[in-house]
Amino acid sequence: MASPFSSATDGEVTQFKGCLARAGFDRRLVCEVNNSPDNELARVMFEAVQNHFDKNPFEISLDDTLDALHRANDEEGWGIADEDFVRIAATAPAWPKGKHVYRSLRIRFGEGDGGVAMTFERHVARIKTVFGGEKGFWRWEHLHSAPVLYKGEPVKRLRLLAGNHTHKPVIEWVIADLDANRKRESVTAVRGPGSLADELLVVAWLFPDMVRAIDFDKYPGLFAGGYEINVPEYGDEAWRYVVIVDFRRGCRQVYVSALGRCDGRSDDSVPVLRK
Repeated sequence: MASPFSSATDGEVTQFKGCLARAGFDRRLVCEVNNSPDNELARVMFEAVQNHFDKNPFEISLDDTLDALHRANDEEGWGIADEDFVRIAATAPAWPKGKHVYRSLRIRFGEGDGGVAMTFERHVARIKTVFGGEKGFWRWEHLHSAPVLYKGEPVKRLRLLAGNHTHKPVIEWVIADLDANRKRESVTAVRGPGSLADELLVVAWLFPDMVRAIDFDKYPGLFAGGYEINVPEYGDEAWRYVVIVDFRRGCRQVYVSALGRCDGRSDDSVPVLRK
């Protein structure tokens, strides 16, 4: 049976031993690990390293999540009832495993077309507040949530991939994988019922440090694949744009914009909900 170190170079193995020594592994500890029954101590070490790799650096506690929701409710005037906070606190799932997996919330206001627009605008306004107003926020001028005139006629601009008829008022927990679908032919090829829509906007204001860390490498820009955007000013094909949230480090601004659903770059992910 091949050694697990068979693909490592001699230099890498030597470096690994040096790391252990600098961490405090003297001869006594090495002997304890070597002689532990069924490699128990070695497995403990391995699990500790794996847990470190899988830990989300932007994990926040339940109390921090509720505090952020209370602030949003107070500052934006959403009118979320006390009993909703009690219910949310009592039904919180454990923080999920995975470096890019988040425990977040779905917060929807109203129903149908009007509800979709209201939910979008309220969460975008909250993002703007959290990132410091105009100075820290940019929104594409053609990203609208309600019908806007084009050639003298009102044209619908924003809809849910699942259909606006599915939009109902709700506050509930969701688990989201923000690193999903970076390797793809297009957004169209990977989006579906599990794609985030307004849930991604909540993630943006609930985890601002994560958004500020977006570098399009370790942390990707984020497509809200559960939204469809219609921009007739930029071509004849309807509903060919998808909402995207990213961060521009040069100007220190969060961008709420839209790109074509043909986009296949790995710079951006198409996050999905986990069950």
